[in-house]
Amino acid sequence: MQYVRFIAAFLVYTIIDVGWNLSPIAQGMYKNLYEASGHDKMFDAYGKEMSLWGGGEILALLAFLLLIAFGNSYLAIEPAVRENSLLKAAKNSFALGIAAYATYIVPIFLMIKTIPGILVPIDILIGGLLSLVTSTVVVAVTFRLKRS
Repeated sequence: MQYVRFIAAFLVYTIIDVGWNLSPIAQGMYKNLYEASGHDKMFDAYGKEMSLWGGGEILALLAFLLLIAFGNSYLAIEPAVRENSLLKAAKNSFALGIAAYATYIVPIFLMIKTIPGILVPIDILIGGLLSLVTSTVVVAVTFRLKRS
């Protein structure tokens, strides 16, 4: 069952992360933040537009999604299942998500001049929420299936 929960974490996280990033709400928010920061484009010379992605970028994204699913499984889902605690999943996954997103957004903010400062806490919070939703959904479904 542990592997099934890992696969579920991978699928749930991928769906909500892609769904969020492609949503009109997220795209509008990012566009407005960049415009408000005085920049006319999202990235400076270091940025890569998705339309230019190749195999390396796809593999990097896949590696991230697999690692975040592994982190959620190992640090939040499995401990919560062992302790029969949905709250454990929520707390551990939120901590994982904010730590993971802080380690990416802070260096990007420091290196890319067009990243608005307000995006740093917003992205950190989004990372926490994405992980929280992933782990609590997987654990809640696991508990429901155990009761059936």
